Amino acid sequence: MANVAISFLGFKILSILFFFLLRISIGKLDGLTLKLIHRDSPESPLHRAHLTRSERTEKLILQSLARTLHQTHHYDHNLNTTEYFTNTLHSKVGFQKGSVFMAQVGIGTFRSPRPNSPSALSYFLHMDTGSNLMWTQCEACKARGNHCFYQKQPIFPDSQSSSYKNLPCNRHPLCFPNKCVNRFCSYDFSYADGSGSKGYLASETFTFDSSSMGKETVQNIIFGCGFDQINAVDYGDENNVAGLLGLGWGPHSLVKQLGHRAQGRFSYCLQRMDDNNRGRNTFLRFGPDIPTRSGLQTTNLIQYGSGQSYYVNLVGISVAGWRLQIPTAYFARRGSRGGAIIDSGVAYSVIIKPAYDLLEGALVNQFFSRVMGLTRIHIPNFFNLCYQRSISGRGFGNLPNVTFHFSDANLLIQPQGAFYVDKTGDGKEYFCLAMVPLPLGYDNDGITSIGAYQQTNHRFIYDVDRKILQFRAEDCINYA
Repeated sequence: MANVAISFLGFKILSILFFFLLRISIGKLDGLTLKLIHRDSPESPLHRAHLTRSERTEKLILQSLARTLHQTHHYDHNLNTTEYFTNTLHSKVGFQKGSVFMAQVGIGTFRSPRPNSPSALSYFLHMDTGSNLMWTQCEACKARGNHCFYQKQPIFPDSQSSSYKNLPCNRHPLCFPNKCVNRFCSYDFSYADGSGSKGYLASETFTFDSSSMGKETVQNIIFGCGFDQINAVDYGDENNVAGLLGLGWGPHSLVKQLGHRAQGRFSYCLQRMDDNNRGRNTFLRFGPDIPTRSGLQTTNLIQYGSGQSYYVNLVGISVAGWRLQIPTAYFARRGSRGGAIIDSGVAYSVIIKPAYDLLEGALVNQFFSRVMGLTRIHIPNFFNLCYQRSISGRGFGNLPNVTFHFSDANLLIQPQGAFYVDKTGDGKEYFCLAMVPLPLGYDNDGITSIGAYQQTNHRFIYDVDRKILQFRAEDCINYA
């Protein structure tokens, strides 16, 4: 019993010492602001200038479905999931499970040609509020018996970084208990769709692009140095993204590791990514860097078990102020299944099909069937509900707003965030509901994801320590 007490005391001392050293290494305790890059921005490594707007949108729709299905932990094994992905999601423009936004980060400390100017190697990492650990591939994935996914950027040469340190087995507060390889702490993540990543947990120096266009360095960040990836990431043909930047609930996430610098909070304000502002980006702000705002609505953030995603209590949907008769059970968590998450990594909201059908039915019967000059059209591999207008140039005019109702808060989505408007090849204007249903067969397991498009022009503040989400409408082009 005494040995147990001594061991526990030693672990507590190690924990306090780790976060004290991390606080010292961070230096100033005045927040942190990272530049985020939309995957369709010209600054993105995934940008393809030759794609039309509708082709880019098609890719994002498929990304939304793939990511939401990837996050559905319990699959109905009577379904042929592989066949669904093969036949539906592999379109002519490919699909990605990765996030909509990414950050360019520097990892490690390497000799530079310039004296007294050590440099980091630059990598693109997907920002993921549904994951905890930051990780990238390391050189051990090339060893016999291990696996790397192909990436165009060089795999991180951990043995050459002067600041890289593996964590000794069970000797660090962020080690997973009794998970070790070759006497070093390790991680091993696997998912229901057969993907996974294994690697070492290590301490390293990270360098971030800040909002001032400068560089900010943070030492002693714990990250995953992956040495065995099996179907871990599918980035289509581009392969320019090297891993994840986790912002989930757990102690390994960046928001937790930043300690007092983040104060358990992060925030973003997403701009609409249309043809007029595809070059614009947004910023991920931590702690004191989050702007003070009045008129914020507040709802609870919910964590289920050891899950990493940010769940919300979605209780209903309205169209133009008219509350739809959607049973709250459609969005409720059922044991370890279902529920609703707020996820900026999903491009367009994915709604469990029974609820989506009621939303679509209300729009068709109560609104669009009563408007002259509309013809419903079907576009393959696109949004479900689309109409062509006989008169062009109306844009978002005469389209209703949509509201997501949470416990104690209402997210009012203007038509610009609820609908997609474009023109056909012959110049005829059409619009679509910019949300998609979760495929048939996932009604009992499926998650409803509130995606980035529906979050645009709102300031969102995640207070992870207090388990609350705050938001309000905002001009995100001028105040990102």
